[in-house]
Amino acid sequence: MSDRYKLRSYFPKDKQSVHQMIIEEFGHDYSVRSVWKFRKSKPIEKLGLIVSDTFYSHHGEIVASLQYWPIKIAEYNSLLLGPLVVKDHLKGKGIGSLLINSSLKMIKNSGWNFCLVSGEPDYYPKFGFKPVPDNLLWPGPIERQRLQYIGLGDLDLEKLTNKPLTILSDI
Repeated sequence: MSDRYKLRSYFPKDKQSVHQMIIEEFGHDYSVRSVWKFRKSKPIEKLGLIVSDTFYSHHGEIVASLQYWPIKIAEYNSLLLGPLVVKDHLKGKGIGSLLINSSLKMIKNSGWNFCLVSGEPDYYPKFGFKPVPDNLLWPGPIERQRLQYIGLGDLDLEKLTNKPLTILSDI
């Protein structure tokens, strides 16, 4: 990745630019997807990351973004990753990997138990994500193979219980 791309923290002033990128990536009806049921509260700003292109200015244009939302898996404080958004002309150049790797370093062993993502089944395993167990209950339609998780501490979601695990949005 070129030096012109800078990784930085998400700031509230980035909200509109990030929202526009989400619309460009996922369409105007993105919020009807079942994963957005867990994004009714605000994202955790201190965990949000931005990549900006500083070619034209010091502050740069936002070209990629990643946010996290608080959720609970049963009684376990957890995170929902996403959306991960990278401008089309930069896909495949390592920017998404930079965002995910950098953010996983921030959240590993930070008091959160798990991180859940609804995303490309072939993309997230290289970061340590694996399919969720069958007893994880997801409200609404979803392609089950897209639902993946990573442990952030000592717990293993697959070994917690055979009972149904409910996902809740606001914690």
